Amino acid sequence: MLTNESLETVQFQARSLANNSLPLANSDFVLNSAAVAGLLGGEDATSTVALTQIYDKRRWLGWYNSPGSYVMGKHFRRLARSAKVDVVFDSDSDATAASGSEMVHIDPSVLFTHEGWSGGPAFQGIYSGTSIQTTGPLASWLRKKAAKVDCEKIEGRKTQPVNVTVAVLEQVESLRQQMTFHHRSPTLAFVPILASLVTCSACGWYHQWYAFSMILVGILSRGFACLFIGSGNLVFDHPKPADGSPPGDGVLGSDQDLVLLKGTEYVVNAVTRGKFCFRFRSKYTCRMVEGCSILLVVQAIAQLIFIPQGKLFGQLMFVLSLAISWAYNLWLSSRDKGEVKEGIFKQVLGEPSLTKFVFPNRVSAVVFLLLVSNKPEAPGNPRKLKKIMDIFLPSDSEVWGIWKETITEQLKNGHALQFSDPHWNRKELTVEDDRKLLKTLFGDAKDSMKAYTIFTTNKAGMVA
Repeated sequence: MLTNESLETVQFQARSLANNSLPLANSDFVLNSAAVAGLLGGEDATSTVALTQIYDKRRWLGWYNSPGSYVMGKHFRRLARSAKVDVVFDSDSDATAASGSEMVHIDPSVLFTHEGWSGGPAFQGIYSGTSIQTTGPLASWLRKKAAKVDCEKIEGRKTQPVNVTVAVLEQVESLRQQMTFHHRSPTLAFVPILASLVTCSACGWYHQWYAFSMILVGILSRGFACLFIGSGNLVFDHPKPADGSPPGDGVLGSDQDLVLLKGTEYVVNAVTRGKFCFRFRSKYTCRMVEGCSILLVVQAIAQLIFIPQGKLFGQLMFVLSLAISWAYNLWLSSRDKGEVKEGIFKQVLGEPSLTKFVFPNRVSAVVFLLLVSNKPEAPGNPRKLKKIMDIFLPSDSEVWGIWKETITEQLKNGHALQFSDPHWNRKELTVEDDRKLLKTLFGDAKDSMKAYTIFTTNKAGMVA
């Protein structure tokens, strides 16, 4: 009798233990808000997927559950629409040879949103006369670097200050017409993978199949997306100038921040015309992009449906996997994107010399640009120099016309800018105010000589 009662007690306790084996089984609290994870953190998650193009073996390190799947799916949809098929020839081979192969090119700015990958400010060539309204990503990066450079203020007539940065571009050995980039993968990439595997296993152990399936689908959808993106290369391509091309000197920008590029046409082309693209060899690339887009969107919809059906423990495991991956994505997108851009910049342009001045008015700034770009041994074409002045100083009154003609004439002769009474007391100017304005403009031009003297002195000191 005692034995039967003891056996029944043990069985009852075993059943009770089995019923309460799930942590938080008696809780009525439900994390319904966890279902909207597909709508959050999408930009950071998308950027980390795009980085698989650059990091060695990163394509194998994307197998973890991540938030923002719906946003990623939308980006992949746009990615598929931007894909185009081109015939690519080896840059080292003869273009007339039948060595071309079909490649699929995709615009990376679709994934790298708001990161300066889409384009830069306008460019106006001084010697070549080239005019480009939207330059390449490197121009945008160079302008941002110029904004951080320490400046020297030039005294003079004050109106609206204008920043002018002189960027001396030297051709580095690593610069090629077509380039690919590789970086080491961060060791922290294994943290979100382990977190997703542990939380997924915990859900399976406690039979939380809704959370288990959603974590698993998240691992697979992101993993396949990284696997696909990592199968290509991030390629930098820029046109090769014709032999005998003039110097590539020109001005970036049009407002209160101007950057003067000094260098050969080949290097300047890399800044102004260089473009990045994701290059794939598979002809099924567009279908694969569409497949990744559908899988990511389906994941987001499935989370909305199934996560609220699960128990609190499973929901917590799901949220924990997302929290760890979100923290990793945030760290990677904020830290590594800057390092990647800096590494690419150095590989293409090295360490350009940047010298920055702040001028009290636009007239002094524009004259300084022409002084620095003008070469006494090979002065610029007066017509092209006047065109630059017309672009940045668009006034076409008689006074401005006389002033521009005088400046370009002195630049043509390769002389230092010097002005005296006959320069502004012109017979054709019958109004005294016009003569005063002309004298003021010549004074502004003379102020630019202060900055030019400082620049040439510093340059000579660096050479010595």
